[in-house]
Amino acid sequence: MASRYPPNTRARDVDRTNTSALLDAAFGDGQINESEHRAMSDLAAEARTLADLEVLVSDLQRPSDAPPDARPPRDTAKHWFPAAVAVAAIVAAVGAFTLVDSDDAQATVTPVAQQVDFDSVEPLVVATPNPVTPEGMKVFLDRYRAKFGDLIVDDLTLYEGGHASLERALPLEPNRMVSYDYHGGFTPSRTPTTRKVDTPVFDLSTLNLDRIGGTVVGAPVSLNVPDGEVSHISFEADEDGPTVSIYVTNEFSESGHMELDPSGAPLSVYPFGR
Repeated sequence: MASRYPPNTRARDVDRTNTSALLDAAFGDGQINESEHRAMSDLAAEARTLADLEVLVSDLQRPSDAPPDARPPRDTAKHWFPAAVAVAAIVAAVGAFTLVDSDDAQATVTPVAQQVDFDSVEPLVVATPNPVTPEGMKVFLDRYRAKFGDLIVDDLTLYEGGHASLERALPLEPNRMVSYDYHGGFTPSRTPTTRKVDTPVFDLSTLNLDRIGGTVVGAPVSLNVPDGEVSHISFEADEDGPTVSIYVTNEFSESGHMELDPSGAPLSVYPFGR
């Protein structure tokens, strides 16, 4: 669906607020469920353009008291000259007043910033284990389910550096895909893009985490990578089914990888040096 708004027209805070109100109303009357409401509200809060907001509510029924849609920006070319003249006049008047009044100006008192003893403040530490460890995978999946209400992804990659990236369908719009970055929490990394409605998905709830976790721990030895570490783990699906891929490397860029099915059974192994 083509947007009514020119490309890259910036959204205002009031536009995001109005979109959130429409999503609240849709959740209240049963058009969307709780997980859809949560995900779409997050996207509305992060939206940068009016087109980003429009795609979230284009198929929703609106209550009679719904806020009006944002108006497309008008052509301001014919209005710029009078406005510029008015602004220039105001600037000149303010400048003249400043010059006249400066002789009578009183010395200003610079406020003293309150000193804070940061050493006495206890830091709040939220445990976020490495997502390519057995414990880290379990924590990630728990947070993913809490965020989205399910464990469905188009694809997911967990990285040794403590972050992840993923793609999944937009709630209620299987022809739209949203990309997220994970750094302890989930943040949309770009605006929704086109998605094939028959894109294969990976149901992460089918993972045998105990067996896969054990394979992850032993992967450097299994893949014959000296002093190797797991660099990333990917979860992808195609017409042949879902695949878990474990990648190992070391400081000399010696690497290997293996592929498993969701149960943890090996599909293929590509060790270093063979």
